[in-house]
Amino acid sequence: MSGILKIAFYVRQTRVLGPYNRFALWVQGCERNCAGCIARSMKDRRGGEAVEIPRLTDIILSVKGVEGITVSGGEPFLQAEGLSALIKAVREERDFGVIVYTGYALSELSGALLNETDTLIDGEYVESLDDDKGFRGSSNQNVVHLTERYGNCGYYDGNEGRKTEFFISGGKRVMVGVPSRSAKKLWRNL
Repeated sequence: MSGILKIAFYVRQTRVLGPYNRFALWVQGCERNCAGCIARSMKDRRGGEAVEIPRLTDIILSVKGVEGITVSGGEPFLQAEGLSALIKAVREERDFGVIVYTGYALSELSGALLNETDTLIDGEYVESLDDDKGFRGSSNQNVVHLTERYGNCGYYDGNEGRKTEFFISGGKRVMVGVPSRSAKKLWRNL
């Protein structure tokens, strides 16, 4: 297995981007221009870090106690082939759930990454439709369970609010999760 992914950053463990303890990966590059996007720094495809897939696989597998991975960005489906290879390599070693956030609608997607995804949060972020409800950025986005892995786990039931975590490492500040209005305000003031 070879190949390279352009990544913005990763967090070894989080509990705010899906059920259970998760590894979270943000890829670099997005072609959309969503007003109010909180990930503008991940838009430029020339940015980020080029990481070989075997190295990233080893990093993910070295983290104990995570049930799966959540992939966001940027736009994951711009690197669908590489992400699919990464997920397959990780799943060869252990049972691993996959959640992907994308700006595309499910009807626009196909291929290997979609086939490796258990739950997809789809749709372009629309700032005027940001209703501050959990799991997604705006009300036009959907939580789509493509497998039964997370469909009945209870995490996506009810009206649970948004959750965020803040990390500071090596001089870099990272906000993880789908931020509420108050978390966005706090982040801008930091």
